[in-house]
Amino acid sequence: MSAAKYKVVVFGLDGATFDLMLPWVEQGQLPCLGKLLRDGAWSRLQSTIPPITPCAWSSFMTGKNPGKHGLFYFAEPTPNSYRFRFTNASFRHGESLWAYLSRLGRRVGVVNVPMTYPPEPVNGYLISGLDTPDKHCTYTYPADLRQELRDQSIDYRLDIQHLGNMRTDQRRDQRLRELREIETIRTQALQYLRRRYPADFTMLVYLATDQVQHHFWHYMDEKHDKHDARGALRYRNAIRDVYTHLDGLVASVLEGQDDDTVVMVMSDHGFGPTTNVRLRLNQAFAREGLLGFAQQGVSGSSVRSVAAVLNRLLRSTLSAGAKRLIASLFPRLRVWFERLGAARLDWPRTTAFSNELYRPISVWLNRQELFPQGTVRPEDLEQALKATEEAIGQLKDPQTGRPVVSHVYRARDVYHGPYAPRAADLIPSWWEDGFLTELSVAGGSPERIVERSQTPLQGGVEFAGSHRLDGVFIMAGGPARKGYAFTGAQITDVAPTVLYLMGLPIPPDMDGRPLLDALDPNFVARNPPRHEENGAPVPAVPADGETVFSEEESALISERLRSMGYIE
Repeated sequence: MSAAKYKVVVFGLDGATFDLMLPWVEQGQLPCLGKLLRDGAWSRLQSTIPPITPCAWSSFMTGKNPGKHGLFYFAEPTPNSYRFRFTNASFRHGESLWAYLSRLGRRVGVVNVPMTYPPEPVNGYLISGLDTPDKHCTYTYPADLRQELRDQSIDYRLDIQHLGNMRTDQRRDQRLRELREIETIRTQALQYLRRRYPADFTMLVYLATDQVQHHFWHYMDEKHDKHDARGALRYRNAIRDVYTHLDGLVASVLEGQDDDTVVMVMSDHGFGPTTNVRLRLNQAFAREGLLGFAQQGVSGSSVRSVAAVLNRLLRSTLSAGAKRLIASLFPRLRVWFERLGAARLDWPRTTAFSNELYRPISVWLNRQELFPQGTVRPEDLEQALKATEEAIGQLKDPQTGRPVVSHVYRARDVYHGPYAPRAADLIPSWWEDGFLTELSVAGGSPERIVERSQTPLQGGVEFAGSHRLDGVFIMAGGPARKGYAFTGAQITDVAPTVLYLMGLPIPPDMDGRPLLDALDPNFVARNPPRHEENGAPVPAVPADGETVFSEEESALISERLRSMGYIE
């Protein structure tokens, strides 16, 4: 069969890992995914550095490393300022996979892929994902698609809103039900849309795998530093049950699938347990003379305690509607609380810093060309990098005596492209080491820069599991090799593989390559990859410019990310 006739369906299981999937497949717990593995080719899928949502999903959809598309984190510094702003799809540079397919006349259907808000015009339909502020925004293309789903009695929900409030079994049970319900409704929406608007390329991302692993790993894993043996009696199988639920949903979508369709299952990164090591990075920099704390009228610890109480009240006692009302009436309130909780910095005395309000951590040098009170001149950059790396390398686990951070990545070594300078300068390897961060306190005790937390894990607030570099990739149907395990797949390879299977040329600026090892060699010999030559020019910046969130929208995004644990 000619490659030009293949349609492609992609399921994203956010944060899925073969470390869990393969044993459960062997046990018969995941029959649909097990059949795809047996009928197709599979590989661990290397994510971006760092392996986080904005960076990884954007690299998937563009086939490019972050230095070319410019999306690295949930938030980035506002130009010429120390304030951070939330990012969204409009900050991404270059074409998405579905925009490229649309340009070449192929019909697409895209549901819930993170970093797709505001929804871009496509030849088909698109429902935006994680970066959507709330259900009152225009999150579909076409815009009237939202009402169309309502007319079909499909109450589409963007995401779970209260993961950060799980301090009782009743609330944990409720959140687990909501995770499953939301994904079921997403699937119902996709099934309706596929019937109503047939597409050549279809994609749906499930987020429940990521969310349940973040907050329930310590029940399943008896070796976890904060294993909850009592809670395990009730929640040992919480993660497995979510995987099983999604397995059934995938099976329902694929029921009656024709032979002209290739099915892919992928994740943006893998997953694993956190440790009980806690790190206050800015305090470490202050100890080494790389950072100065500003003088405050009250102690940093006291202010932080007040902010924590206020934050808990806002998160645990108010309904979603009340939070939205507060955000609309007092859009600066949340930012004010956040700034109370963080020790303020003395910028003229600061060489390196981390914005500890946002997880995961990264380190910025106070460069003169980026920040209004920058202290690091271009000619001093290398010296500042080495000094900061040494300060991080000296941090030792008080229990083992080993370094807390096993590796520090330099952005200029990881990324290439015109937007690489937008990245943080240094990226500590939190995904390799499993530590979590705490807010630094001005004048805090040196003994508390690195410590082992002995308190029970706070449900919905403190991560029990976190991201790993290796996600999953499965491809079945069409020319995919049956039951074939291969290696070396990277997240930037998925988009060019989709284009190849659809018989389309691959843009020359994609960093990824089609995964030919996973395909029948005879098919590949008959259908050599083609690359686009002198294709339609793609603007270097989004056509409509960056859509900066309003303060109300930023407050809503902040609350959603906080409920998931990505903001302190």
